[in-house]
Amino acid sequence: MELQRTLGWKEATSLGVGAMVGAGIFVLSGVATGKAGPAVMISFILASLLAMLLGLCYAELASRYPRAGGSYEYVRETMGTFTGTIIGWAYWGAWLAASSFVSQGFGHYLYALTGAPPRLSAVLLLLGLGFLNIIGIKFSGKLQVGIVCTVVVVLLGFFIFGVKHVNYSYYLPFSPNGFSGILEASLVGFLSIVGWDAIVASGEEIRNPKKTIPIAIMLSIITVLFLYLGLLFVSIGVLPWQEFGASEVPVALASQQFLGTFGPTFTSLVIVIALPATCNAFIITISRTAFAMGRNGLLPKTIAFVHPRFQTPSWAITLGVAIQVSFTLFSSINIAVTATGFLYLLTFIFTMIAFFISRKRSVPKDKEKQFSVPFYPVTPVLALIICVSLLVPIGKSGFLAGLIWLSIGFGIYVLRIRAMATSKMVKLENQATNH
Repeated sequence: MELQRTLGWKEATSLGVGAMVGAGIFVLSGVATGKAGPAVMISFILASLLAMLLGLCYAELASRYPRAGGSYEYVRETMGTFTGTIIGWAYWGAWLAASSFVSQGFGHYLYALTGAPPRLSAVLLLLGLGFLNIIGIKFSGKLQVGIVCTVVVVLLGFFIFGVKHVNYSYYLPFSPNGFSGILEASLVGFLSIVGWDAIVASGEEIRNPKKTIPIAIMLSIITVLFLYLGLLFVSIGVLPWQEFGASEVPVALASQQFLGTFGPTFTSLVIVIALPATCNAFIITISRTAFAMGRNGLLPKTIAFVHPRFQTPSWAITLGVAIQVSFTLFSSINIAVTATGFLYLLTFIFTMIAFFISRKRSVPKDKEKQFSVPFYPVTPVLALIICVSLLVPIGKSGFLAGLIWLSIGFGIYVLRIRAMATSKMVKLENQATNH
Protein backbone atom coordinates (compact mmCIF):
# COMPACT_ATOMS: atom_id res chain seq x y z
CA MET A 1 0.00 0.00 0.00
CA GLU A 2 2.90 2.36 -0.73
CA LEU A 3 3.32 4.51 -3.85
CA GLN A 4 6.56 5.18 -5.73
CA ARG A 5 8.21 8.62 -5.91
CA THR A 6 8.41 9.31 -9.65
CA LEU A 7 7.42 13.00 -10.00
CA GLY A 8 9.99 15.79 -10.20
CA TRP A 9 9.45 19.54 -9.88
CA LYS A 10 8.37 19.96 -13.52
CA GLU A 11 5.67 17.31 -13.30
CA ALA A 12 4.55 18.56 -9.87
CA THR A 13 4.37 22.19 -11.06
CA SER A 14 2.45 21.26 -14.19
CA LEU A 15 0.05 19.26 -12.02
CA GLY A 16 -0.74 22.43 -10.03
CA VAL A 17 -0.89 24.72 -13.08
CA GLY A 18 -3.06 22.23 -14.97
CA ALA A 19 -5.53 22.05 -12.09
CA MET A 20 -5.78 25.86 -11.93
CA VAL A 21 -5.75 26.80 -15.63
CA GLY A 22 -9.07 25.26 -16.54
CA ALA A 23 -12.70 26.22 -16.24
CA GLY A 24 -11.83 29.05 -13.86
CA ILE A 25 -9.71 31.13 -16.20
CA PHE A 26 -12.23 30.86 -19.04
CA VAL A 27 -15.55 31.08 -17.18
CA LEU A 28 -15.15 32.20 -13.56
CA SER A 29 -12.98 35.15 -14.61
CA GLY A 30 -16.15 36.69 -16.06
CA VAL A 31 -18.19 35.90 -12.94
CA ALA A 32 -15.57 37.60 -10.76
CA THR A 33 -15.43 40.65 -13.04
CA GLY A 34 -19.21 41.03 -12.77
CA LYS A 35 -18.81 41.39 -8.99
CA ALA A 36 -15.78 43.71 -8.76
CA GLY A 37 -15.47 45.45 -12.14
CA PRO A 38 -11.90 46.27 -13.25
CA ALA A 39 -10.81 45.91 -9.60
CA VAL A 40 -11.14 42.17 -10.16
CA MET A 41 -7.38 42.19 -10.73
CA ILE A 42 -6.92 43.16 -7.08
CA SER A 43 -9.28 40.33 -6.13
CA PHE A 44 -7.14 37.79 -7.94
CA ILE A 45 -3.97 39.17 -6.34
CA LEU A 46 -5.57 38.77 -2.88
CA ALA A 47 -6.76 35.26 -3.77
CA SER A 48 -3.26 34.34 -4.95
CA LEU A 49 -1.68 35.71 -1.76
CA LEU A 50 -4.02 33.51 0.27
CA ALA A 51 -3.12 30.53 -1.90
CA MET A 52 0.58 31.22 -1.30
CA LEU A 53 0.10 31.47 2.47
CA LEU A 54 -1.85 28.21 2.48
CA GLY A 55 0.63 26.61 0.11
CA LEU A 56 3.56 27.30 2.45
CA CYS A 57 1.67 25.73 5.36
CA TYR A 58 0.69 22.74 3.25
CA ALA A 59 4.32 22.30 2.17
CA GLU A 60 5.42 22.00 5.80
CA LEU A 61 2.65 19.50 6.54
CA ALA A 62 3.52 17.53 3.41
CA SER A 63 7.17 17.27 4.46
CA ARG A 64 6.15 16.16 7.96
CA TYR A 65 3.51 13.69 6.72
CA PRO A 66 4.81 12.71 3.25
CA ARG A 67 1.93 10.42 2.37
CA ALA A 68 -0.91 10.54 -0.14
CA GLY A 69 -4.21 12.12 0.90
CA GLY A 70 -3.42 15.80 1.47
CA SER A 71 -5.76 17.49 3.95
CA TYR A 72 -7.32 14.20 5.01
CA GLU A 73 -3.95 12.80 6.07
CA TYR A 74 -2.91 15.95 7.96
CA VAL A 75 -6.18 16.31 9.89
CA ARG A 76 -6.32 12.59 10.69
CA GLU A 77 -2.77 12.62 12.05
CA THR A 78 -3.39 15.60 14.32
CA MET A 79 -7.10 15.56 15.19
CA GLY A 80 -8.06 11.90 15.07
CA THR A 81 -9.88 9.48 12.82
CA PHE A 82 -13.38 10.97 12.97
CA THR A 83 -12.41 14.56 12.16
CA GLY A 84 -9.94 13.36 9.55
CA THR A 85 -12.60 11.29 7.84
CA ILE A 86 -15.13 14.15 7.71
CA ILE A 87 -12.53 16.56 6.34
CA GLY A 88 -11.29 13.93 3.89
CA TRP A 89 -14.89 13.50 2.76
CA ALA A 90 -15.25 17.29 2.38
CA TYR A 91 -11.99 17.49 0.42
CA TRP A 92 -13.07 14.60 -1.79
CA GLY A 93 -16.47 16.19 -2.35
CA ALA A 94 -14.95 19.54 -3.31
CA TRP A 95 -12.86 17.97 -6.06
CA LEU A 96 -15.73 15.76 -7.25
CA ALA A 97 -18.10 18.75 -7.44
CA ALA A 98 -15.53 20.82 -9.30
CA SER A 99 -14.77 17.99 -11.71
CA SER A 100 -18.40 17.83 -12.83
CA PHE A 101 -18.44 21.32 -14.38
CA VAL A 102 -14.91 20.96 -15.77
CA SER A 103 -15.71 17.80 -17.74
CA GLN A 104 -19.04 19.26 -18.88
CA GLY A 105 -17.22 22.39 -20.03
CA PHE A 106 -14.91 20.24 -22.14
CA GLY A 107 -17.90 18.51 -23.72
CA HIS A 108 -19.67 21.77 -24.58
CA TYR A 109 -16.62 23.42 -26.11
CA LEU A 110 -15.77 20.29 -28.10
CA TYR A 111 -19.36 20.32 -29.36
CA ALA A 112 -18.90 23.92 -30.50
CA LEU A 113 -15.83 22.88 -32.49
CA THR A 114 -16.84 19.49 -33.87
CA GLY A 115 -20.51 18.83 -33.10
CA ALA A 116 -19.62 15.81 -30.93
CA PRO A 117 -22.25 14.94 -28.23
CA PRO A 118 -21.24 16.98 -25.12
CA ARG A 119 -22.05 14.44 -22.37
CA LEU A 120 -20.55 11.54 -24.28
CA SER A 121 -17.37 13.55 -24.93
CA ALA A 122 -17.09 14.42 -21.23
CA VAL A 123 -17.51 10.79 -20.17
CA LEU A 124 -15.01 9.52 -22.75
CA LEU A 125 -12.48 12.12 -21.55
CA LEU A 126 -12.78 10.92 -17.94
CA LEU A 127 -12.53 7.27 -18.94
CA GLY A 128 -9.48 7.91 -21.14
CA LEU A 129 -7.66 9.90 -18.46
CA GLY A 130 -8.57 7.27 -15.87
CA PHE A 131 -6.96 4.60 -18.05
CA LEU A 132 -3.80 6.71 -18.49
CA ASN A 133 -3.55 7.19 -14.72
CA ILE A 134 -3.86 3.46 -14.10
CA ILE A 135 -1.03 2.82 -16.56
CA GLY A 136 1.21 5.14 -14.55
CA ILE A 137 1.38 8.63 -13.05
CA LYS A 138 4.81 9.23 -14.62
CA PHE A 139 3.32 8.97 -18.12
CA SER A 140 0.28 11.10 -17.21
CA GLY A 141 2.69 13.56 -15.55
CA LYS A 142 4.63 13.98 -18.82
CA LEU A 143 1.34 14.41 -20.70
CA GLN A 144 0.40 17.07 -18.13
CA VAL A 145 3.65 18.97 -18.78
CA GLY A 146 3.01 19.01 -22.53
CA ILE A 147 -0.60 20.21 -22.26
CA VAL A 148 0.21 22.91 -19.70
CA CYS A 149 3.12 24.30 -21.73
CA THR A 150 0.86 24.52 -24.79
CA VAL A 151 -1.87 26.36 -22.87
CA VAL A 152 0.62 28.80 -21.30
CA VAL A 153 2.04 29.67 -24.74
CA VAL A 154 -1.46 30.24 -26.17
CA LEU A 155 -2.52 32.46 -23.25
CA LEU A 156 0.67 34.50 -23.64
CA GLY A 157 -0.28 34.92 -27.29
CA PHE A 158 -3.74 36.13 -26.20
CA PHE A 159 -2.06 38.86 -24.15
CA ILE A 160 0.47 39.85 -26.83
CA PHE A 161 -2.15 40.20 -29.57
CA GLY A 162 -4.80 41.76 -27.33
CA VAL A 163 -2.78 44.36 -25.43
CA LYS A 164 -2.46 46.47 -28.59
CA HIS A 165 -6.24 46.93 -28.65
CA VAL A 166 -6.71 47.96 -25.00
CA ASN A 167 -8.88 51.04 -24.39
CA TYR A 168 -7.90 52.41 -20.96
CA SER A 169 -11.21 54.26 -20.55
CA TYR A 170 -12.85 50.87 -19.89
CA TYR A 171 -10.96 50.70 -16.57
CA LEU A 172 -12.96 53.63 -15.14
CA PRO A 173 -14.51 53.55 -12.62
CA PHE A 174 -11.94 51.07 -11.35
CA SER A 175 -13.91 49.74 -8.36
CA PRO A 176 -17.63 50.34 -9.07
CA ASN A 177 -18.87 48.01 -6.30
CA GLY A 178 -16.38 48.99 -3.60
CA PHE A 179 -14.60 46.68 -1.18
CA SER A 180 -17.57 44.31 -0.84
CA GLY A 181 -17.39 43.62 -4.58
CA ILE A 182 -13.66 43.00 -4.36
CA LEU A 183 -14.22 40.55 -1.46
CA GLU A 184 -16.93 38.64 -3.33
CA ALA A 185 -14.74 38.46 -6.40
CA SER A 186 -11.84 37.27 -4.22
CA LEU A 187 -13.88 34.20 -3.26
CA VAL A 188 -14.54 33.45 -6.94
CA GLY A 189 -10.88 34.09 -7.70
CA PHE A 190 -9.84 31.78 -4.89
CA LEU A 191 -12.02 29.01 -6.34
CA SER A 192 -10.51 29.70 -9.76
CA ILE A 193 -6.94 29.14 -8.58
CA VAL A 194 -7.62 26.27 -6.19
CA GLY A 195 -5.81 23.27 -7.57
CA TRP A 196 -2.26 23.75 -6.30
CA ASP A 197 -3.22 21.36 -3.46
CA ALA A 198 -3.18 18.57 -6.05
CA ILE A 199 0.59 18.75 -5.54
CA VAL A 200 0.46 17.91 -1.84
CA ALA A 201 -2.27 15.32 -2.37
CA SER A 202 0.30 13.47 -4.51
CA GLY A 203 3.10 14.07 -1.99
CA GLU A 204 3.83 10.36 -1.66
CA GLU A 205 4.79 10.21 -5.35
CA ILE A 206 7.02 13.32 -5.43
CA ARG A 207 10.79 13.03 -5.24
CA ASN A 208 12.53 15.02 -2.48
CA PRO A 209 9.23 16.47 -1.15
CA LYS A 210 10.94 18.95 1.22
CA LYS A 211 12.28 20.97 -1.71
CA THR A 212 10.07 19.93 -4.59
CA ILE A 213 6.65 20.58 -3.02
CA PRO A 214 7.15 24.22 -1.90
CA ILE A 215 8.91 25.08 -5.17
CA ALA A 216 6.14 23.50 -7.24
CA ILE A 217 3.39 25.22 -5.22
CA MET A 218 4.93 28.69 -5.48
CA LEU A 219 5.80 28.33 -9.17
CA SER A 220 2.33 27.09 -10.09
CA ILE A 221 0.52 29.87 -8.17
CA ILE A 222 2.76 32.65 -9.53
CA THR A 223 2.48 31.33 -13.10
CA VAL A 224 -1.30 31.16 -12.94
CA LEU A 225 -1.59 34.60 -11.29
CA PHE A 226 0.28 36.26 -14.17
CA LEU A 227 -1.79 34.36 -16.72
CA TYR A 228 -5.00 35.53 -15.03
CA LEU A 229 -3.84 39.14 -14.71
CA GLY A 230 -2.79 39.23 -18.35
CA LEU A 231 -6.09 37.77 -19.51
CA LEU A 232 -8.16 40.12 -17.31
CA PHE A 233 -6.13 43.18 -18.29
CA VAL A 234 -6.75 42.56 -21.98
CA SER A 235 -10.36 41.36 -21.65
CA ILE A 236 -11.54 44.34 -19.57
CA GLY A 237 -9.57 46.67 -21.82
CA VAL A 238 -11.26 45.62 -25.07
CA LEU A 239 -14.92 45.76 -23.99
CA PRO A 240 -16.96 47.15 -21.05
CA TRP A 241 -16.55 45.10 -17.89
CA GLN A 242 -20.34 44.72 -17.59
CA GLU A 243 -20.47 42.84 -20.91
CA PHE A 244 -17.47 40.71 -20.01
CA GLY A 245 -18.97 39.87 -16.60
CA ALA A 246 -22.42 39.03 -17.99
CA SER A 247 -21.19 36.68 -20.74
CA GLU A 248 -21.30 32.89 -20.36
CA VAL A 249 -18.23 32.68 -22.60
CA PRO A 250 -16.36 35.84 -21.49
CA VAL A 251 -12.94 35.06 -22.94
CA ALA A 252 -14.45 34.10 -26.28
CA LEU A 253 -16.31 37.42 -26.33
CA ALA A 254 -13.13 39.34 -25.48
CA SER A 255 -11.06 37.55 -28.12
CA GLN A 256 -13.69 38.38 -30.72
CA GLN A 257 -12.91 42.08 -30.22
CA PHE A 258 -9.41 41.77 -31.66
CA LEU A 259 -9.44 38.41 -33.47
CA GLY A 260 -12.79 38.79 -35.21
CA THR A 261 -14.96 35.77 -35.88
CA PHE A 262 -11.93 33.51 -35.34
CA GLY A 263 -11.89 34.53 -31.66
CA PRO A 264 -14.59 32.17 -30.32
CA THR A 265 -13.18 29.26 -32.33
CA PHE A 266 -9.70 30.02 -31.02
CA THR A 267 -10.95 30.15 -27.42
CA SER A 268 -12.87 26.89 -27.78
CA LEU A 269 -9.76 25.21 -29.14
CA VAL A 270 -7.63 26.42 -26.21
CA ILE A 271 -10.21 25.22 -23.69
CA VAL A 272 -10.45 21.80 -25.34
CA ILE A 273 -6.67 21.56 -24.96
CA ALA A 274 -6.60 22.92 -21.39
CA LEU A 275 -9.44 21.07 -19.69
CA PRO A 276 -7.97 17.56 -20.03
CA ALA A 277 -5.04 18.77 -17.91
CA THR A 278 -7.51 20.04 -15.30
CA CYS A 279 -9.47 16.78 -15.33
CA ASN A 280 -6.24 14.81 -15.07
CA ALA A 281 -5.20 16.73 -11.95
CA PHE A 282 -8.65 16.16 -10.48
CA ILE A 283 -8.46 12.40 -11.10
CA ILE A 284 -5.07 12.23 -9.40
CA THR A 285 -6.24 14.16 -6.32
CA ILE A 286 -9.58 12.36 -5.98
CA SER A 287 -8.01 8.93 -6.31
CA ARG A 288 -5.16 9.65 -3.87
CA THR A 289 -7.59 10.86 -1.21
CA ALA A 290 -9.67 7.70 -1.65
CA PHE A 291 -6.46 5.63 -1.56
CA ALA A 292 -5.41 7.19 1.75
CA MET A 293 -8.86 6.65 3.29
CA GLY A 294 -8.87 3.03 2.12
CA ARG A 295 -5.39 2.44 3.51
CA ASN A 296 -6.58 3.61 6.92
CA GLY A 297 -9.67 1.39 6.81
CA LEU A 298 -12.22 4.20 6.42
CA LEU A 299 -13.08 2.94 2.96
CA PRO A 300 -12.83 -0.74 1.96
CA LYS A 301 -9.19 -1.90 1.98
CA THR A 302 -9.52 -2.84 -1.69
CA ILE A 303 -9.49 0.89 -2.52
CA ALA A 304 -5.87 1.02 -1.27
CA PHE A 305 -4.72 -1.74 -3.63
CA VAL A 306 -1.59 -0.79 -5.59
CA HIS A 307 -1.28 -2.44 -9.00
CA PRO A 308 1.85 -4.64 -8.92
CA ARG A 309 2.90 -3.72 -12.46
CA PHE A 310 1.93 -0.06 -12.80
CA GLN A 311 2.42 0.88 -9.11
CA THR A 312 -0.76 2.99 -9.13
CA PRO A 313 -3.89 2.81 -6.91
CA SER A 314 -5.96 1.27 -9.70
CA TRP A 315 -9.16 0.66 -7.70
CA ALA A 316 -9.06 4.15 -6.15
CA ILE A 317 -8.71 5.63 -9.65
CA THR A 318 -11.58 3.46 -10.91
CA LEU A 319 -13.84 4.53 -8.02
CA GLY A 320 -12.99 8.21 -8.48
CA VAL A 321 -13.62 8.16 -12.23
CA ALA A 322 -16.92 6.29 -11.73
CA ILE A 323 -18.18 8.97 -9.32
CA GLN A 324 -16.90 11.75 -11.59
CA VAL A 325 -18.83 10.25 -14.49
CA SER A 326 -21.99 10.13 -12.34
CA PHE A 327 -21.54 13.76 -11.27
CA THR A 328 -20.96 14.78 -14.88
CA LEU A 329 -24.14 13.08 -16.04
CA PHE A 330 -26.49 14.19 -13.26
CA SER A 331 -25.10 17.20 -11.35
CA SER A 332 -26.13 20.88 -11.48
CA ILE A 333 -23.28 23.28 -12.25
CA ASN A 334 -24.60 26.06 -10.00
CA ILE A 335 -24.90 23.78 -6.97
CA ALA A 336 -21.51 22.26 -7.76
CA VAL A 337 -19.81 25.69 -7.74
CA THR A 338 -21.31 26.84 -4.41
CA ALA A 339 -20.74 23.47 -2.74
CA THR A 340 -17.14 23.51 -3.94
CA GLY A 341 -16.55 26.87 -2.23
CA PHE A 342 -17.94 25.76 1.14
CA LEU A 343 -16.20 22.36 1.15
CA TYR A 344 -12.85 23.80 0.08
CA LEU A 345 -12.86 26.52 2.74
CA LEU A 346 -13.93 24.05 5.42
CA THR A 347 -11.06 21.79 4.39
CA PHE A 348 -8.52 24.62 4.46
CA ILE A 349 -9.71 25.90 7.86
CA PHE A 350 -9.36 22.49 9.51
CA THR A 351 -6.02 21.92 7.81
CA MET A 352 -4.71 25.17 9.29
CA ILE A 353 -5.90 24.04 12.74
CA ALA A 354 -4.05 20.78 12.10
CA PHE A 355 -0.98 22.85 11.21
CA PHE A 356 -0.94 24.57 14.61
CA ILE A 357 -1.44 21.25 16.41
CA SER A 358 1.43 19.75 14.42
CA ARG A 359 3.71 22.64 15.40
CA LYS A 360 2.94 22.16 19.11
CA ARG A 361 3.97 18.52 19.04
CA SER A 362 7.52 17.38 19.74
CA VAL A 363 10.10 18.21 17.09
CA PRO A 364 10.83 15.12 14.95
CA LYS A 365 14.34 13.68 14.79
CA ASP A 366 14.59 14.27 11.05
CA LYS A 367 13.71 17.97 11.23
CA GLU A 368 16.51 18.81 8.78
CA LYS A 369 14.56 16.89 6.14
CA GLN A 370 11.46 19.02 6.60
CA PHE A 371 10.30 22.34 5.17
CA SER A 372 9.41 25.07 7.70
CA VAL A 373 6.97 27.92 7.10
CA PRO A 374 8.70 31.33 7.09
CA PHE A 375 7.48 34.12 9.40
CA TYR A 376 5.71 31.77 11.80
CA PRO A 377 3.11 32.37 13.28
CA VAL A 378 2.13 35.35 11.07
CA THR A 379 1.86 33.29 7.87
CA PRO A 380 -0.56 30.59 9.15
CA VAL A 381 -2.60 33.06 11.23
CA LEU A 382 -3.20 35.28 8.19
CA ALA A 383 -4.16 32.26 6.09
CA LEU A 384 -6.67 31.08 8.70
CA ILE A 385 -8.26 34.54 9.13
CA ILE A 386 -8.70 35.04 5.37
CA CYS A 387 -10.22 31.56 4.94
CA VAL A 388 -12.79 32.24 7.67
CA SER A 389 -13.66 35.65 6.18
CA LEU A 390 -14.30 34.10 2.76
CA LEU A 391 -17.09 31.96 4.25
CA VAL A 392 -19.23 35.13 4.43
CA PRO A 393 -20.06 35.52 0.70
CA ILE A 394 -20.79 31.80 0.07
CA GLY A 395 -24.55 32.01 0.65
CA LYS A 396 -27.21 29.59 1.90
CA SER A 397 -27.16 27.29 -1.13
CA GLY A 398 -23.45 26.60 -0.71
CA PHE A 399 -23.80 25.87 3.00
CA LEU A 400 -26.84 23.63 2.42
CA ALA A 401 -25.25 21.60 -0.39
CA GLY A 402 -22.05 21.23 1.62
CA LEU A 403 -23.86 20.12 4.78
CA ILE A 404 -25.84 17.52 2.83
CA TRP A 405 -22.60 16.09 1.46
CA LEU A 406 -21.04 16.05 4.96
CA SER A 407 -24.08 14.27 6.41
CA ILE A 408 -23.67 11.54 3.78
CA GLY A 409 -20.04 11.18 4.80
CA PHE A 410 -21.00 10.98 8.47
CA GLY A 411 -23.50 8.21 7.71
CA ILE A 412 -20.88 6.23 5.77
CA TYR A 413 -18.40 6.70 8.62
CA VAL A 414 -20.89 5.34 11.19
CA LEU A 415 -21.72 2.33 9.00
CA ARG A 416 -18.03 1.65 8.39
CA ILE A 417 -17.15 1.81 12.10
CA ARG A 418 -20.04 -0.52 12.96
CA ALA A 419 -18.96 -2.97 10.26
CA MET A 420 -15.39 -2.93 11.57
CA ALA A 421 -16.61 -3.48 15.15
CA THR A 422 -18.84 -6.36 14.07
CA SER A 423 -15.97 -7.96 12.15
CA LYS A 424 -13.73 -7.66 15.20
CA MET A 425 -16.35 -9.27 17.45
CA VAL A 426 -16.80 -12.15 15.02
CA LYS A 427 -13.05 -12.77 15.01
CA LEU A 428 -12.93 -12.77 18.81
CA GLU A 429 -15.86 -15.19 18.99
CA ASN A 430 -14.19 -17.50 16.48
CA GLN A 431 -10.95 -17.42 18.46
CA ALA A 432 -12.83 -18.22 21.67
CA THR A 433 -14.63 -21.11 19.98
CA ASN A 434 -11.38 -22.53 18.62
CA HIS A 435 -9.81 -22.44 22.08
